[in-house]
Amino acid sequence: MIQTDNLEVVQALTDLGLEDLRIIVLRKTQHIMRFKRQWRINHIPRKQNLVADRLVKLSLNWKSTLQVFDEALKKILEFLQKDKVNDTFMHLM
Repeated sequence: MIQTDNLEVVQALTDLGLEDLRIIVLRKTQHIMRFKRQWRINHIPRKQNLVADRLVKLSLNWKSTLQVFDEALKKILEFLQKDKVNDTFMHLM
């Protein structure tokens, strides 16, 4: 399952007949999707996925490309709770 808050990505991945894919990641993803045949793409608005939005914003501030934490950041736990309250992931069950 692919989840993204970018509607253009959803449209590009859903249109498997699209021939002119200059973005290698999209082309490879479509290739995998063709052969697996069991896939689903969901558009989740940013407002409904606070955790992913916050993680992206945090990653922009990090100097290293990899961060490993023994415990979840307090802010992330707060946003997970908000996502839970908003039933962000209930449609996946």
